[in-house]
Amino acid sequence: MDPSRFGQYFGFTKTEIKALSPNSGIDFQELEKWYDGYQIGDQSSMFNPNSVREALDRGRCSNYWNSTGAYEAVSAYIKINYEGLKESIIDMLAGGRCRVDCSSFGNDINLIKNKDDVLALLIHLGYLAYNQVDKSCYIPNLEVREEMQRAVQDVKWDKVTQAIHASEALMNALVAGNQEEVAQGVEKVHQKETSILSYNDENSLACVIGLAFYSAQNDYILHRELATGKGYADLIFIPRPGTNKPGIIMELKCNRDTTTAMEQIKAKDYMDKVREYTNDIILVGINYDTDTKQHTCEIEKRIFEV
Repeated sequence: MDPSRFGQYFGFTKTEIKALSPNSGIDFQELEKWYDGYQIGDQSSMFNPNSVREALDRGRCSNYWNSTGAYEAVSAYIKINYEGLKESIIDMLAGGRCRVDCSSFGNDINLIKNKDDVLALLIHLGYLAYNQVDKSCYIPNLEVREEMQRAVQDVKWDKVTQAIHASEALMNALVAGNQEEVAQGVEKVHQKETSILSYNDENSLACVIGLAFYSAQNDYILHRELATGKGYADLIFIPRPGTNKPGIIMELKCNRDTTTAMEQIKAKDYMDKVREYTNDIILVGINYDTDTKQHTCEIEKRIFEV
C-alpha cells in the first residue's frame, strides 16, 4: 500500500506490456482489459504479473487467477457483512469505489475487527486495487471481477447474482432503443436489491444502474461523475479500443422526468467528451419516482460525421 520507490517492481508496467504484446500474438487492449488496473505507489497502471505470464505462455487471455487459502477466511468475513460490507462490494461490482482506512489492519487474517480490515485484506490478496491518493479501493479488471462475482455466488447473494446474469439482456435492450424494457429492467434490480438504496438519491441510483448494466464492463470503461465541458455527467460508458461499440451517456434523476435529464446532457455538452472516443453515441435519461417506485427511461441515438 505504501511501496515507496519499489512500486514499479510489483507487476508489469504498461510500457513493459506494450513491449511484450507484439511478440505474443495477443492484442494489447485484451491484456489491458483482463489484467491491468492496479495502482501501486506512484505507478498508476500495473498488470497482474502471474496472469500476464500465463497468458503470454498460452497465447490467449483468460482467467488465470490463483486463489489462496486465505480467501476462504475472507469469504467468511464477507458473510458476516461488517458495517455494510455487502453494500460496498455491490457498489464496486457496479463500477464504483469505496473509501477504506487501512491503518488498523495488523497483517493478521485471524484478527479482523471491522469492514476496513476486510477490505485491506482483499487489497493485500489482490482482489481489490488501492488508490493511495484518495484512500479508495475498487475492482481493477475483468479477471478479478469474475473472481468477485464467484465470491458473491459463494456467499449466496442470489438477488445480486440474478441481476448480473440479466445485465447482458438489458444492455442489448438499451442498444436497441427499447425504452420500456430498460426501465423495467432497472426497476427489477432496484426492487431486488433495495439495501443499496436505503436512501433515495441519484448517487444510489447510479449504483443500481451500474449493477443492472454489469456486463457492459466487458466492452466499456465505466465513469461516474466524469468531468465534461460544463459539468459532470452521471454515468458515461466509454467503449474499449477495438470493440466498435457506441458510447453511452446516462443522466439520472429522482422525482423529476426523463426530458429534464436529456436536456441536461445536451445543454452541458456531455457528448463532446465521448466524441473523443467515438462518433456513435446513445443518450439515456432515467428517472426514479420515490413515491410510485417506478422508473422511466428515454433513449436517443446520435451519429456524428467524422
